[in-house]
Amino acid sequence: MKPIIPHSAIRLALEPFPIAVLIITMSLFCLPSFLPSKIDPALEWHLLNIKIRDQLITKQEALVKLRELETLLKDLYPRSGKEKSDGPLSFPLKSYGSRTIGGKEGGRYQIQGYDFFDGNRHKGHPGHDIFIRDKNQDGLDDGTGKPVEVISINLRWEPSSPIRGGNYVWIYDPIKSGYYYYAHLNEIFAKVGDIVSREDSLGTVGRTGVKAYPKRSPTHLHFVVHQSKEGHPKPINPYLELIKATND
Repeated sequence: MKPIIPHSAIRLALEPFPIAVLIITMSLFCLPSFLPSKIDPALEWHLLNIKIRDQLITKQEALVKLRELETLLKDLYPRSGKEKSDGPLSFPLKSYGSRTIGGKEGGRYQIQGYDFFDGNRHKGHPGHDIFIRDKNQDGLDDGTGKPVEVISINLRWEPSSPIRGGNYVWIYDPIKSGYYYYAHLNEIFAKVGDIVSREDSLGTVGRTGVKAYPKRSPTHLHFVVHQSKEGHPKPINPYLELIKATND
């Protein structure tokens, strides 16, 4: 069942996806209370990602497994006849626009030294920080006093945790072979294996994560896009698409 979303809240829509996509991972703190006897590809991807994140598996072993799981994830996606993904984009944050992207002309995007398989110790900053209006850092929009709703599924990050992204979600787009990462989230509305569509809201923007929690850091969403190259997630810069994106 989908969560009931208050209409008064600002939403971070499930964008830039004009099709249904699959939630494939959340953080270690939000593991299911039980594991099914037959583990599905989304859950296997989630468990593999934890090993990659915490560097409990070699790059070679992880790449082989990722290639296998990507094929299974594509098979899992429901063929509804709506596989086109070339529609116009919506900006990821409802009621916000490209001016809230950090850095001059997206200049904070840096992929030098980045490797997906470095996990929690990766270098670079292969994504964009999208800031909300939150001067007092209470996680609420200063104008509405409401949470800014976002897509997420990781729960229970604690300030003592070393996890950089805090509460986060990875989503897989089977049409574009794209992986989308949303980090520093707070409240969660979904679980691994959910298939979500454009503008579904799954959580709220937060201040979780090693670098997002300190007061020196303004409240923001960390948004990263990867393109699968033979099973290897490679970062791509979505900035030009983001600045053209629209909002309702």
